[in-house]
Amino acid sequence: MKLFIAIASFFITYTMSSQELAKFKWEKRLVVLVSSNWESETVQKQLELFAAHKKSLEEREMLLIKLSPLSDELEKYSLDKSFKGVLLIGKDGGLKSRYEMVIAPKTIFELVDSMPMRQAEMRNKKY
Repeated sequence: MKLFIAIASFFITYTMSSQELAKFKWEKRLVVLVSSNWESETVQKQLELFAAHKKSLEEREMLLIKLSPLSDELEKYSLDKSFKGVLLIGKDGGLKSRYEMVIAPKTIFELVDSMPMRQAEMRNKKY
């Protein structure tokens, strides 16, 4: 439990309804953790990995979100209610990729960095 609290302090994690996700459109890329058991070893390991990459998340304007597999939001992305894993949602609101837990953040960062919008951001901000 102490580890979870320490990891959570690195992030502002949100648990949201489907309508609330839309408010980040064109503002943030969303990394959505989908699970019904936030105390599981798998979820804790995934949180640890993201905690180690806080700066990389911020540079890419990414926000970590927690979502229940029973959320109506999953239907929007044609995901089954049994899905548990990590979703990458772009600034345009579209589902860019889905992964089983545990996924290395670097894998997600490489995908984001290959996208035209991110490449334009890097050119403009001189990353």
